[in-house]
Amino acid sequence: MKVLIADDDVIPRRFLQTALVKAGHEVIVAHDGAEAWHLLQQAEAPRLAILDWLMPGLDGVEVCRKVRQWDHAPYVYLILLTSKDQQEDIVAGLEAGADDYLIKPFDPQELEARLRTGQRILDLQAALLTSLEQLAQAHQREVEIGAKIQQTLLLGQPPCDLTGLQIAALTSPSQPVDGDFYDFFQYNAQCLDIIVGDVMGKGVPAALLGAAIKSAPLRAISRLLAASAQNVLPEPEEIVGLVHNDLTRQFISLNVFATLCYARFDLEQGHLVLVDCGHTKPVYFRRRTGTCELLQGDNMPLGFSEQESYQQVVFPLEAGDMIVFYSDGVTEARNTVGAFFGVDRLREIIHAQHHLEPQHLIDAICRGVSAFTGSETWADDLTCVVVRLSETVGACPLGQAQCEVTSAATELARLRTFVRTFCQELPVRLLDEEGVSQLELAVTEAASNIMRHAYHGCTDQRIQVTADAFADHVCFQLWHHGAAFDPATVQPPVFDGSRDGGFGVYIIAHCVDEVRYVRDEQGGNSICLVKKRTRRDKEKSRMELMCEPIGDVMVVVLAGAQLDASTAEEFKRDIMPVLEAHTQVVFDLSRLAFVDSSGLGAFLSCLRHVQAQGGDLKLCSLSQPVRALFELVRMHRIFHIFDTQEAAIRAFQPE
Repeated sequence: MKVLIADDDVIPRRFLQTALVKAGHEVIVAHDGAEAWHLLQQAEAPRLAILDWLMPGLDGVEVCRKVRQWDHAPYVYLILLTSKDQQEDIVAGLEAGADDYLIKPFDPQELEARLRTGQRILDLQAALLTSLEQLAQAHQREVEIGAKIQQTLLLGQPPCDLTGLQIAALTSPSQPVDGDFYDFFQYNAQCLDIIVGDVMGKGVPAALLGAAIKSAPLRAISRLLAASAQNVLPEPEEIVGLVHNDLTRQFISLNVFATLCYARFDLEQGHLVLVDCGHTKPVYFRRRTGTCELLQGDNMPLGFSEQESYQQVVFPLEAGDMIVFYSDGVTEARNTVGAFFGVDRLREIIHAQHHLEPQHLIDAICRGVSAFTGSETWADDLTCVVVRLSETVGACPLGQAQCEVTSAATELARLRTFVRTFCQELPVRLLDEEGVSQLELAVTEAASNIMRHAYHGCTDQRIQVTADAFADHVCFQLWHHGAAFDPATVQPPVFDGSRDGGFGVYIIAHCVDEVRYVRDEQGGNSICLVKKRTRRDKEKSRMELMCEPIGDVMVVVLAGAQLDASTAEEFKRDIMPVLEAHTQVVFDLSRLAFVDSSGLGAFLSCLRHVQAQGGDLKLCSLSQPVRALFELVRMHRIFHIFDTQEAAIRAFQPE
């Protein structure tokens, strides 16, 4: 055994050293208390020390105190060597932290017996530490298993095959196991239920209660479906009401409660049905208005009252909208001065980062909370579920195509041809020449970035490209399995010529209307580029029909710059429903600046259609250029033309 001895007197020290070596021990010598304290702090220090009481500087008693005050393992067994044999001296030494004492002059056999006692205690202490470590490891394994079970029991997996919705979810527990939970029930391609909840408390008890609540809605749905003669899908308020009936009495007896948000996304009907059971209010970002609002119900948490009646509220959904569900671990996170993160800060992040994919938005929220609190860990469980409605939800594509290229730069020309051909072969021209060129450039830059950065120059990897065209936009997606890309890490370009690169992301952002970078659960990445339909000259001057019934007469104001070969067919298509429904019609041409032969033909077609139904079409308020054309081709002899709208309407009245 390794033993430290400390004595400033050379003769007793050598006598003690000789006795210990003779007994087979390894001896470390300190010449005073300060040296002994220094040696005991070393990594390989002896675990048994014999200290002389009286030494200059630090005496043996002070060394004992320092060792016991030092919060460090392993334990050091301390024996005081002293000539003091008074009871009060012995008590003072033991209270200072000594385990034993030996009175000078000592007997070698007594010394050895006390050393064996010290060794037994050290061995027992080592065995105890080993047992505690094994218990801690076993507890950690149980916690890890519990966390994995929680992932299965409390945290459902967002569906990845639901057309029209993008979903991401995250729980960051304050403890390895917590009581936050969420789940997803997909009924068909157009209907999805989401539940997000939080059980009072933390740890395993909260997780067990969370598991009970999370499984309850599915049982309620099964029972309600079985009780329905037509197998009609139950309403969310019916489901929550049955869960309430099943669990509230038990929760009250346990003195616990849970908040819950039950949301149904009905894409076919275009609305969100929400039952709010005292949970944090979801944030709804409306893309059309660019505003964030809170969705709110008036129900109490589950477990508050058996008399509670849960009611649902309905909100309209539109393409591009986004809903963020969250726990109070987000809004009630505190900074160093005790201020709450709050709903307003959450709304600011959502408004500023609404263009991000759901998973990236969750990451941005977590970063915002961490920056506010100054910590990467949470005082409460932090949960977020983000749902984004696709830009094309409910829409039928005008055209679809796909191609695959390798990651060789020589493929870029073929990719540009694919973009141009797809846009030109659509049944409706969505983009003008400038728009197609910009889209070509954006797709080229995106593919080039994948080749150089995601695939690091390897030329044998694959890039899949899909193209979809809708009534108001064209969407190209580039899929790859290379390194993921975070646009937030890209520095803005320098325009002073000092740097060769760095323009790609900037060019992409300015060539298309929307850019999204997505990474799926299988490690695949995609870049989504959206180019909105070009508002061409034809569309800028598209005829707007302003219809107003006055008595039995339908007055139609033609609000448009021109009615010529580019707009005539569209005008006839738009006006036909009006002519089908009315036989007495007045066209007010006061806001029409130009008409050519195609426009005249459109007017004649309208006149014949109305007369075939026994009615008549009259014109009024022609501008001078339009009136001159009518007179030139003798149209004033075919149409009844009036100077004012009132005169044209009076002409239909019997005399």
